[in-house]
Amino acid sequence: MSKFIIRLVILAVIVGAAWGGYRFVQSMPERQQPIATAKVRQGEIVVRTFARGELRAVRSATLTAPNLFGTVQVTKLAEIGSFAKEKDLVIEFDDAELVTSVEEKQLEIDQIDEQYKKSEADLAIRNNQDQVELLRARYSVRRSELEVKRNELLSPIDQKKNELNLEESKRRLSQLVSDIKSRQEQAEAELAVLGEKKQKALLEMARARSRLTQVKVLAPMTGLVAVRQNSSSRMGFGFDVPDIREGDQVQPGMPIADVLDLSELEVVARVGELDRANLNENQEVILALDAVPNEKFRGHIKTMSSTASANVQSSDPAKKFDVVFTIDMKELLTKLGAKPDQIQRILATAEANRKKPPVVSMAMSFGGMPGIPGMPDLSGGAPGGGGDPQAGGGQRGGGGRMPFAGGAGAPGGGPGGGDPQAGGGQRGGGGAGGAAMSAEDRTKMREAMQAALKGRSMQDLSAEERTKLMQDVMAKMGRPAGAGRPAGAKPDPSKPEAVAGDGQGRRPRGDGSGGPGGGRGAGGPGGGGRGAGGPGGPGGPWGGIPGMGGGAAGRFTAEDLKNAKLPPPPDQDSNIDVLLRPGLLADVEIIVEKIPNAIHIPAQAVFEKEGHLVVFVKEGEKFVARRIKIGKRSESTLVVAEGLKPGETIAMANPEAKHGTKQKSEDKGGPMNALPGGKS
Repeated sequence: MSKFIIRLVILAVIVGAAWGGYRFVQSMPERQQPIATAKVRQGEIVVRTFARGELRAVRSATLTAPNLFGTVQVTKLAEIGSFAKEKDLVIEFDDAELVTSVEEKQLEIDQIDEQYKKSEADLAIRNNQDQVELLRARYSVRRSELEVKRNELLSPIDQKKNELNLEESKRRLSQLVSDIKSRQEQAEAELAVLGEKKQKALLEMARARSRLTQVKVLAPMTGLVAVRQNSSSRMGFGFDVPDIREGDQVQPGMPIADVLDLSELEVVARVGELDRANLNENQEVILALDAVPNEKFRGHIKTMSSTASANVQSSDPAKKFDVVFTIDMKELLTKLGAKPDQIQRILATAEANRKKPPVVSMAMSFGGMPGIPGMPDLSGGAPGGGGDPQAGGGQRGGGGRMPFAGGAGAPGGGPGGGDPQAGGGQRGGGGAGGAAMSAEDRTKMREAMQAALKGRSMQDLSAEERTKLMQDVMAKMGRPAGAGRPAGAKPDPSKPEAVAGDGQGRRPRGDGSGGPGGGRGAGGPGGGGRGAGGPGGPGGPWGGIPGMGGGAAGRFTAEDLKNAKLPPPPDQDSNIDVLLRPGLLADVEIIVEKIPNAIHIPAQAVFEKEGHLVVFVKEGEKFVARRIKIGKRSESTLVVAEGLKPGETIAMANPEAKHGTKQKSEDKGGPMNALPGGKS
């Protein structure tokens, strides 16, 4: 019993000592953590927004590899950083296979011509032989008829014999006429097949020649050449992707280089949600370039994106808005030390480029494919010999002028009667060149097409509806489509449309008159990279096929392609017009608003507590939470509408947060103790 009491006393002493120690510790003053504070200020405040972006060209053109049915090899390429002028050579591809293809097609056409001439000669010889046999058969019939007239003087047996001879002669004559007609039709069919083969070969050669013009890619405007990286090269992990160089094999449609117009620059940057709410288009900004220290430039907001996006290549995962800022080029060039004549020339270039239509990706350097020749009508007789492939004049594709002529229609054969398509001479002309249209006309045509389509697409329309639509559109523009000139009319060299294609039927020999050819089908103008082939004229059943070239590429003629040269390398060029290069970093300062006599505090001093915005105001030795109402806000400063007075001291950190413990998510501010909810 005594042991139990002793143990109980010892336990009571231990518990009492523990309680006394706990009370002693609780009575000790807590260690105060230093808390940064700030004063509530009142005065004029300028709400500013800052952004960081990069300089880029307003206009640029991407030059891509052409579609030459397979990979193509780069043989010439302008150096990176070289300054190319308009119509300078930027890229040239290997054309050996194309030249061989054109030569093979020309040889095939020559063989068809020789075969055609041989067939014509054989037909002429056979016709002569048939005429002799026909004369003999007719003479035999006439002789039998005379013998029958003598029957009154002959015996019945001889009379019957003469009658049988007459019937046999007539039968032979009828059979001979039928055989001659069959042989004639067979020969005409063979000549027609040869004519079609030649037309096909002419079209294939025209296509090969048009592809031959694609091997040279010219600069559509004056600017800096930026060569793309060869993404098709197989490199191991961790290796840098090399730039495209001469000798590389590239795929069709692969971007090779960009031409950047440096006459007008802009800055693109990304801003947060709060800043985006404070910005408006045409708002003035102040720009600073890292490459030009201690200098400020004026500008304004050009465009702002309506949706936020994340940059996966950046370390910042937050979604932001893209904003484009213009920069005063005259002020920029002046502060860079450009001379007045240089400034005037650069600004004139910018004004001229601004009026040009948008430059599309230039996969080809030609206006468009030629029109498909009209199909001959064999109702008037067999076509004559093949025409000269250059006889068609400078036909046009949908996008602009072609430097090569179109193939001539098959010449007419025998007299074709009154049918305007007899003789098979007609062919459809290509579309009138879109390059010959002004920017105003192209805009009018696009608007007229959109109004006529009423939300539909050209693919939804039938051939008749397309023809009628194009005729209506061209009539509204004062350029009627399908107005083919009559057969036999001479082309007028002064009119661009007159040299598109001659629809006359021709016969290379003097024996027999060729049937009249059908009128050419005048195609509607191409443009805007669409190259829409127009409807056929009165004589031709079809017009030209749609052009394959872009409208911008149609500006280059055969002379331009022939005389194009690579721009000088950067180390050999003065580069007086390359004062700044795209990609330079820039800082943007935007003055959102100036507020006089405003109470403002740092944004880091605001926290969220129980769903309300509060600040911790110092009262004596303690900080007391006080609700506030925000007027204006930016990334760094908040304008307080209610809840604070000037001169009060506020905490820059949450004093209620216990040291060494985590705050609850609803009491925690945003990044860097900023506004809660990720609003930074």
